[in-house]
Amino acid sequence: MQEVYKIFVTIPEAYTDELIEAMSHAGAGVVGNYTHCAFITKGFGNYLPSENAAPFIGSQNKMSREPEDKVEMICPKDRLVEVVKAIKEIHPYETPTIDVLDIMFYN
Repeated sequence: MQEVYKIFVTIPEAYTDELIEAMSHAGAGVVGNYTHCAFITKGFGNYLPSENAAPFIGSQNKMSREPEDKVEMICPKDRLVEVVKAIKEIHPYETPTIDVLDIMFYN
């Protein structure tokens, strides 16, 4: 049993591989003798950029719904700052969605 974080990030499909690589390089996604371990769920991101937004996709004041992947990876507690920094460096969105849960991991 190991105390870790589970990180969830939504990202345009074209950036999923780059995200997994960046998160892995920063220390996420290690399960036993495997690296780059991630679970990917297909879905849609829905948002309405305000007049102050600089949307990567879509337009200000116009509803957008875009295909995205949700990437889930585990992260050692001592690597969280580095992993979040790596996400923000490669993520194309002005404000990426990054959810972090404290979990117990059994492997």
